[in-house]
Amino acid sequence: MAAALLAFALAQAISPDPASSQGQFLLNGQPLQQATATLVTYVGDCPGDGQDDIKGVSFLTPIAPAPYQRIVIRNTATGGYTDREYDERRSSAEPFTMALGSGHRGSALTLIEGANRFSYVVRNRSSDTELGQGSATLEVAVARVTRSRNFSRIEEKRYCLGDRNTASSALDGCPDGLITVERKGYCPSGSSRILTLETVRLRPR
Repeated sequence: MAAALLAFALAQAISPDPASSQGQFLLNGQPLQQATATLVTYVGDCPGDGQDDIKGVSFLTPIAPAPYQRIVIRNTATGGYTDREYDERRSSAEPFTMALGSGHRGSALTLIEGANRFSYVVRNRSSDTELGQGSATLEVAVARVTRSRNFSRIEEKRYCLGDRNTASSALDGCPDGLITVERKGYCPSGSSRILTLETVRLRPR
């Protein structure tokens, strides 16, 4: 009941005119007029490019959340969309993330730099009926930062020369007593890179 009352109050604050169809983005429950997307250039052991998703975003329309409702919000510039719950358990739409991009990207809503225009549709999933539709706008700025990204771990593997599948218990039986010592670094993203490969003789000829 409290969530429903809060949703109704917010909907009224967003659109005093009941006939209006303008929706409102929210960030951590507060109205969001401009968002900042952060592009990251990584340096260090694991160089590359990435970005920080904008998390904790929600959406509210003059149609307050109610039982069995869902809302689809679509960026008319990128074609990306998110389909979220919009029912009585919430004061606004189920939270989602936003990120720069083109097309559709999972549950995240893709954005472009500058002015973004959106359309939305609220439906009752039980009766499969449309309850209303409208639009929204959001200005998106882009910040560019550089961060250091180093290996999350470094592992060493030993195996018979030319046979990476050698079990550690079988190293004493390597031909000519030669083994390879491989050191590999693992990045936070899951990618890896061989750092050193060294051939070592375990026993004299």
